[in-house]
Amino acid sequence: MIVFALALDLDLEERVAAEAVSHGHDVAIRAGTPAELIGRLGSARVDIVLVGASERFLNGDLVAAADAAGIRILALAKSTHEHERARGMGVQVTQDDSGFEQIARLCEGPLPEEAEPERGSVITVWGTHGAPGRTTAAIGIASELAAGGASCSLVDADTYAASVAPSLSLLDESPGFAAAARLAKQGSLTVAELERVAATHEAGGHVLSVLTGISRSDRWPELAADRVTNVLAECRSWKRFTVVDVAACLECDDLVSSDIHAPRRNAATIAALQAADTVVAIAGADPVGMTRFLRAYPELADIVDPRRIRVVVNGVRTGTSGLAPQMGVTETLERFASVTPFGLWPLDRSATDAALIAGQSLREAAPRSLLRRRMTETAQELLPEEERVTRRARREGRERRRRRLPLPAWIH
Repeated sequence: MIVFALALDLDLEERVAAEAVSHGHDVAIRAGTPAELIGRLGSARVDIVLVGASERFLNGDLVAAADAAGIRILALAKSTHEHERARGMGVQVTQDDSGFEQIARLCEGPLPEEAEPERGSVITVWGTHGAPGRTTAAIGIASELAAGGASCSLVDADTYAASVAPSLSLLDESPGFAAAARLAKQGSLTVAELERVAATHEAGGHVLSVLTGISRSDRWPELAADRVTNVLAECRSWKRFTVVDVAACLECDDLVSSDIHAPRRNAATIAALQAADTVVAIAGADPVGMTRFLRAYPELADIVDPRRIRVVVNGVRTGTSGLAPQMGVTETLERFASVTPFGLWPLDRSATDAALIAGQSLREAAPRSLLRRRMTETAQELLPEEERVTRRARREGRERRRRRLPLPAWIH
């Protein structure tokens, strides 16, 4: 017989409790909050704590209390986001629509062996001065990765002009990235704390966790290099992908300071670039943007292995980029930087204006725009090969079904 403690939504709790009793088990505790459940754990013998995987029922205090008492926790998740959240907290998890036989089998079986935690990827989006579209690119790539089913976070590490929060209509009185950096400095940053300080942007059933940037540029000393590195390291355990928006300046400002222990304003950018698995470098397609990029690219290549850099040219259009804009941009990069562009994004002011006014990503505000489609292609190319092939096959299958025309009425 298994003795359960339950903390679930009422309907699910009633179903699980009834099925547990009908299978010869017992329910000793039925609680409505983690605090109530923690307070009652010592009052009865409990073998398994069965809780919902949402923030309402599962938190770090409950996990710590159950671990201290030697009691197993099994979380029931309603969504991929909740499933990833529970796994990130080290809790065994299954779907909430699993039959009771599956729940009992997980409860009665041995504890799963400690597997090597999956290491998430960090994608840092950098670009030159002059607003080539860094924040738009970071939001677009993160949104497309999240829409594909991967857990994804978006981090604003820009120490000059943080823009992610206003671009997504998020409140940023208490910047999440600065809070995470403080916790990292204290050695108390965990996945649960990242969940607590992050804002949430929901779109079409997909959830994007956002660590908003500093609300005033004079707060840049809070984002020291070691703090940024530690936050991004913890983000690898939190989400499958972490997309980081950084500032343009690559100057190593310690070289022009006599105080070697002073904080560095560009340290956050350099630390995020060095911590990244992939750097998406955004270049403006106009002559000024291309000149700035070609001058800054050698500095970027000194900081990051060029094999990890993916160059995306934004704002490609006839006129500023020549009569054959894509060919002209490609030839310029190949000739002067020995770089082949990873993506060529068209200029689409109506789509970006619509997204900015609505406080949404391009996927939400202008899903049919050519710019959004090019962003989708770029995001998919950032995936591992096997996952990229799977998603491409699914997309082609959907397109084939969409192209099928209904049979004429006279055939029926």
